[in-house]
Amino acid sequence: MKVNSQILPGLMFTIRDVAQALGISIASARVLCSRYSKSGQIIRIRNNFYILTERWNYLTQWEQFLIANRIQVPSYISLATAINYYELSEQIYRGNIESIAQKRSIEYPVRGLRFIYRLIKAEYYRGFILREGVFIAEPEKALADVIYYASIGRYAFDFSALNWRRLDRSHLLEWLSVYPPKTLSWWKNHGYF
Repeated sequence: MKVNSQILPGLMFTIRDVAQALGISIASARVLCSRYSKSGQIIRIRNNFYILTERWNYLTQWEQFLIANRIQVPSYISLATAINYYELSEQIYRGNIESIAQKRSIEYPVRGLRFIYRLIKAEYYRGFILREGVFIAEPEKALADVIYYASIGRYAFDFSALNWRRLDRSHLLEWLSVYPPKTLSWWKNHGYF
C-alpha cells in the first residue's frame, strides 16, 4: 500500500487522517506512519504531524508558513522570516522559519529547515494579521519583535541592511512603545533614530 497525494491530499496529515483515509485503526495507522517515515515516503515534522516526501520537496514559502502556524498553536510568522517575506532587508535569510509563540520556545529541525518558535509574553503577542490562512506579523511589528529580542541579548540582526523606505517609522515607534522602555532606549542608543 502506498500513501500518496490522492489518498492524503492536504498539506499535512495526522495518524487519525491516515486511519480515516485508509479505513484502518489508529494503532495500524501509527505503525504505518512509523514504517513509511523510516522508508522515506513520508516525513515526520513533529509528533503526529506528517507530510508526503514528494510534497515536502516542492513546498512554497507560503506552505512553509502554513506548516509553521500548525506545528505550534498559537503562533505567528515574525522576525527575520517576516522581514524577508516583506522584502525589508537586503539580506536573505534561509533555512529558518521563525515564529512568535505563547506556549514555549522550541525548534523543530526538518530536512534542512528549522521551524523556530520564540516565547513572548501575552501582552506583546499581537500585531499580526491573517493572510491567506497564515498568521503573520505586520512589517513594523516583525521589526519591533526583532528589536525587542535584540535589546534583551537574544537575537542578532544586521539592521544596516534594512530598507528604510519600505518601513513606516511612526508605526514602528507605536509598536516599540508596547514593549518595555528599555527596548526603545536600546533602539535609540544604537543610533537608528
